[in-house]
Amino acid sequence: MKRYLSMFLLIVLCFVAQTSIFPHLALTNIIPNLMVVLTAVSGFMHGRKFGMYSGFVCGVLVDFMYSDVIGVSLFIFVLIGYLNGVFNKLYFKDDLSIPLFAIAFSDIIYGLLYYICNFLLRGRFQILYYIKSIMIPEMIYTILTGIVLYHLIHWIEDRLYPPQDVPLGKGDKINNL
Repeated sequence: MKRYLSMFLLIVLCFVAQTSIFPHLALTNIIPNLMVVLTAVSGFMHGRKFGMYSGFVCGVLVDFMYSDVIGVSLFIFVLIGYLNGVFNKLYFKDDLSIPLFAIAFSDIIYGLLYYICNFLLRGRFQILYYIKSIMIPEMIYTILTGIVLYHLIHWIEDRLYPPQDVPLGKGDKINNL
């Protein structure tokens, strides 16, 4: 329960930062998508269920704030959380390459699904322009901020759930080299 509450507070904090601080730090009118980072990392670190939870909370916040139709971002974020949760077995705390690849892949999936739901269905067929002008710069900026956010999430996890020493059993031996 503590993990869910801490993730909820982190999502709200990142949502406030994304909507109030990062627009002032925009590069070519592109801001990083912190909600994608949180959803991807939480699913990747803790599995499908937790990834879907964080995707649900992120999707609800984004839909209520920005969308005319409730449910589009919700669906996209839950899907991203689920897909990253599938690859939970590949998670190693010290490896940064796979989570960054997961963040990049999640941002591309988010961009494509967002384009399909909000532009393609309305008859706007400039997908190459959208990929070149919006999706790729956003992915790069999201990866760069994702590195910092990934380390912050690990720091929070280490503080909330410190590693515990496991006592040895009666027949266990310690090999001293």
